[in-house]
Amino acid sequence: MGKLKQEVKVEKINGEQFVVRVACNKGGDKLVSILEVFDELGLNVVQARVSCRHFFSMEAIIGVGQDQKTSDMKDITDAVLKAIDEKQSGEQEMLVT
Repeated sequence: MGKLKQEVKVEKINGEQFVVRVACNKGGDKLVSILEVFDELGLNVVQARVSCRHFFSMEAIIGVGQDQKTSDMKDITDAVLKAIDEKQSGEQEMLVT
């Protein structure tokens, strides 16, 4: 399997909900990291679908919670990218040692 470019797309589907699509190399606790980011931003997962067959992919519908920190699509995208980047970096460091 070749390396997959990390991809995060966020689309607003109605006033208070977004669809978040993530695709990246599998490994590590990416799902946990992404869910923690949603929680930190005050976003609630309404529905999610995850696959780890050849790579990690997730499609989630998230809603803005009462204690939201942001509902900006760029902030959500950046936070999710940072979460999966940190997991990728951690995996590479573990492989080197």
